[in-house]
Amino acid sequence: MTFRGVVSVNLGQLEPLDFNGATIYTGIFKAPVERSVTVRALSIEGDLQADLINHGGVSKAVYFYPSEHYPYWAEVLNVKTLEYGALGENFSAVGLSEEEAYIGDRWKVGSAIFEITEPRSPCFKLALKFQRQDLITRFLEATKPGFYASVVKEGVVSPGDGLTLVSRPSERISVRDVFRLAVGFESEPDLRLAIGRNKRIPEFWRRKVMAHGGGAVL
Repeated sequence: MTFRGVVSVNLGQLEPLDFNGATIYTGIFKAPVERSVTVRALSIEGDLQADLINHGGVSKAVYFYPSEHYPYWAEVLNVKTLEYGALGENFSAVGLSEEEAYIGDRWKVGSAIFEITEPRSPCFKLALKFQRQDLITRFLEATKPGFYASVVKEGVVSPGDGLTLVSRPSERISVRDVFRLAVGFESEPDLRLAIGRNKRIPEFWRRKVMAHGGGAVL
């Protein structure tokens, strides 16, 4: 059986970036730590976030990113390798893609339990970090957003911990489906309607999905 779990735990402090001649701060500069970390309801101990409106909080307490996407981004960025955490994720995962991760899934990692809540919307700070103005567009086109999760049960997570499915909602809407229909124009009216009706999915994403389909959030 193929291993499904967390291959790297990544934390970051607030770092300065130049933005239009002003200094802003970001927690996107995350790096692997070779130790266990304590997961709290709103974040991981030792990990800081600057923009608490768009990052962190109950529904975006932690960010998972599939490690299988790293070779793609290394090619886009024209580098040989990228260190885990380079895309700003807390947990670099293996064996759980956006197609296989469903909104409302609950996964146990270490002694903590997480619920998948939404895809990641690309942040301009990612483009600033790599000094690539086209990176937001590339992120949207790639449909490789990773996913945020809330903390259902606080606990301790270590690099190498497995991912164990605890529960899955009866209506299976994947992270990838939400993201691709929010940024694209495929018709799929039944799936759009299902997303628009699913109150597990944040209103921000439901509105985007329904706007592309010509409908309104229900």
